[in-house]
Amino acid sequence: MSSARPGLRRSVRQALAVAAVALLAAGAAVTGTETPARAAGYTGPHPGTFTGYGFDTCTAPSDAAMTAWLQSPYRAIGVYIGGVNRGCAQPNLTAAWVSNQQAAGWRLFPLYVGLQAPCSGYSRHIDPAQAAAQGIAAADDAVANAHALGLADGSTLILDIEHYDAGDAACSAAVQTFVSAWTTRLHDQAFYSGLYTSVGSAGLQDQVAVYDKPGYARPDIIDFARWDGVPTVSDPAIPATYWSPGARMKQYQGDHYETWGGVRMNIDSNYLELQDPRRYRSITVERPRPRW
Repeated sequence: MSSARPGLRRSVRQALAVAAVALLAAGAAVTGTETPARAAGYTGPHPGTFTGYGFDTCTAPSDAAMTAWLQSPYRAIGVYIGGVNRGCAQPNLTAAWVSNQQAAGWRLFPLYVGLQAPCSGYSRHIDPAQAAAQGIAAADDAVANAHALGLADGSTLILDIEHYDAGDAACSAAVQTFVSAWTTRLHDQAFYSGLYTSVGSAGLQDQVAVYDKPGYARPDIIDFARWDGVPTVSDPAIPATYWSPGARMKQYQGDHYETWGGVRMNIDSNYLELQDPRRYRSITVERPRPRW
């Protein structure tokens, strides 16, 4: 998911730079894809049940740009709804913008760039002694932002955890505690949990390692980056039965430009294969929601 700040998402780009040759071919393949039919307006949870291409860009595009990009093969867009490490201002990202994109049939995958792994080098990082409390606070903030934008309960909010190296057990434990608290708190507030990471990061390994751990609240969907230019959600780094079926999305091409409808944007390309989590997992919330 693109960012104007070199430290955000660029760590994933560095880890996957070896795929550069494949990206050139992938860009040509996507550009030549037949434009899908325009979808009817949508008002349900995001992204909901969706299979197909999506893109993300650091700043939410204007309404006019989104209309132009209805000529593209993409029908889902990643939007950065908040977090202390979010890299770009969002002048277009308002409740009215969300309503307009829903009316046009776009699906959204909301992204939250919160505290990062304590061993990642980010100055705003998880405190291992406070990881659970910080995960809860991040979920509360993400839900407040989602409500302000008019996103429906039952939407999936995706936590962006950037690259960190394997081999630091305390660091991995802090991230896992944060993610589990994030997921539990989102469920408490009638939302679902997603996690973005890359195949070159300990983030994916750490989530696979605790997938079935008793008491661990794993994310409902996994959003992973492998820049091999292949739009699929299968990957050797993820056991076939994990987050399957219908709970995976892949960022298959990083930082590049595409032009549709006369509008040029710098984007990352994604392929989504998702079922609405409500179809296979229920969450129960007592009203009123706690706000501490």
